[in-house]
Amino acid sequence: MPRAKKVAGTAADPRNGQRALTVVGGGKVERLPAPRGLSKPAKAAWEAFWDDRPAALMTPAATVVLLRWVDALDRYLRTTAEADKNPLVTGSQNQEVMNPLYRIAEQALSTVTTCEKQLGIGGLNASQLGLAAITEARSLQDMNARYSDDDDSEDEEEEPDPRLHVIEGDAI
Repeated sequence: MPRAKKVAGTAADPRNGQRALTVVGGGKVERLPAPRGLSKPAKAAWEAFWDDRPAALMTPAATVVLLRWVDALDRYLRTTAEADKNPLVTGSQNQEVMNPLYRIAEQALSTVTTCEKQLGIGGLNASQLGLAAITEARSLQDMNARYSDDDDSEDEEEEPDPRLHVIEGDAI
């Protein structure tokens, strides 16, 4: 017999005993100003972060990770754009080699990925931190209205559910 599941919100991590963290309402958090000198795409990513649910987890200590993330993202975007202008360069033996800027971009992307895991950026990273993707609260009446077949046609007789024949014993 399977083990009974714990009531929602009471489950604890077996490694450290802490309860799972769930952000339900997504309360507003004070936005930090974007660092100076960011490229437009990096600045857009900074602004998008503050509109997303991981921003609700921001603490003063996590600010360092956030700044590292946006700096590495900016470096990745800039070096990739520059390397894409000239993807092959002449090497020391006069052979064509990959632009070394791609290696710098790859290292920056590695930092971006590590920071995204810590901050909960992206669906999988957010779920691994226990962030709930709850967009709005709905009442039971709203849910019933959304999923009911309310045609306002009470004159029509409903067809019986064919599964009831099996339950009632007169299978077709």
